[in-house]
Amino acid sequence: MKTVDTSEKCPEYRGFLLKHRLFADQYDAKEIVAAFHSEMEKGLAGNQSSLAMIPSYISVPETPPKNQKIIVLDAGGTNFRTALVRFDKESVPHIDYFANNPMPGIDKEVTREEFFGQIAGFLAPVLKESKRLGFCFSYPAAIDRSRDGTLLYWTKEIKAPGVVGRKILANLAETLRKRNLPVPEAMLVCNDTVASLMAGVAAVKFSPRYNYAGFILGTGTNTSYVEANENITKEKDLKADGSQAINVESANFSKIERGDIDIAFDKTTSSPGKYTFEKMASGAYLGPLCHAALKTAAVEGLVSPAAARCFEKIEVLPTKNLDAILNGPFKKGPEFSGLPQQDISAIGAIASAIVERAAKLTAINLAAAILKSAGTGPAKKKVCVCADGSVYHKLHSFREQAEKHLARILKPHNVEYDIVKVDEAPIIGTAVADLT
Repeated sequence: MKTVDTSEKCPEYRGFLLKHRLFADQYDAKEIVAAFHSEMEKGLAGNQSSLAMIPSYISVPETPPKNQKIIVLDAGGTNFRTALVRFDKESVPHIDYFANNPMPGIDKEVTREEFFGQIAGFLAPVLKESKRLGFCFSYPAAIDRSRDGTLLYWTKEIKAPGVVGRKILANLAETLRKRNLPVPEAMLVCNDTVASLMAGVAAVKFSPRYNYAGFILGTGTNTSYVEANENITKEKDLKADGSQAINVESANFSKIERGDIDIAFDKTTSSPGKYTFEKMASGAYLGPLCHAALKTAAVEGLVSPAAARCFEKIEVLPTKNLDAILNGPFKKGPEFSGLPQQDISAIGAIASAIVERAAKLTAINLAAAILKSAGTGPAKKKVCVCADGSVYHKLHSFREQAEKHLARILKPHNVEYDIVKVDEAPIIGTAVADLT
């Protein structure tokens, strides 16, 4: 991939940033979008690809829901959320009930029976309110055509080994029956990125003018979009004229040239060689990657010995702390207290470059999904992207930078798109998904 001379940016640190491929300008958007699409096509065909392209078996609803209630479960981190979503006569969603509980298995190891027993307890107050249930399950799961999901493995430190390899909805239904609790008649599992896509459907009032994509950039990152069934050739006997949301699993995209700091940092993570794209852009990694780059800068003499000692002393540089660096004037804070202005400038330049690069890679990820969802020729539609996640919306200047890059990437393609934010997107989107 070509390298662009960026001497107008951070001239004092230009050599360091270029040497380690930390400048956004060193990443050719056209090339990388084409590589994304190549991997997407391979994944849809069932060929070896860094993108899993997982079918959801969930289509965009053709009829807006009116006067309906859906029970929603949302498991995605340390919290387990239970909600009752109601669509009124104008198809506007409302959350009538909401409860937040600790995720089973987060504090201590639980058995399979205890795991599903706790969820049954969370559900008990609302089970009589609806015969429909949607489960936003943001852990690696294989979705089948019944729209149940089999847990492949746990992430985020959940300790419930007996659930691995088990069908989520089938085991939940079994637990409810054992407790003489009503079992919803219609249930599905979807992941949070597909739920985000479906939240966008509600945001534009189920308009047929749009195709849809979902995007998340928080702790991790991922995209989803709507694909024609005829293009999902790895799946047989799909309805030929239908379509469904595809979970891209874009965190694992690997067809991108990384710098030596990226490669060395990857080896220090718990999953070396995996999710390499995510490690260049998402909240779990941006702060630690910046820390790794600062330590390299110290080795190369770009900062003072005092700064080098400071970088070694810091155990972790959380991504949230980048705000203090990016949101000038830079307040030194406890991590960098007492460092001279030259060191502060170096820290700011390196952090800014890494974040801008992440914003451009995010724009490339979004562009790949938008172009796939828009279609071509007379069938081309405007695309609604529902974007969720703390890094995208809260990290200083990130969204603005990403959307500037996105506009430049998509300009030659003449694609119209809207990016929307939906409060409680996983809950609202899962309710929409359940109505399909």
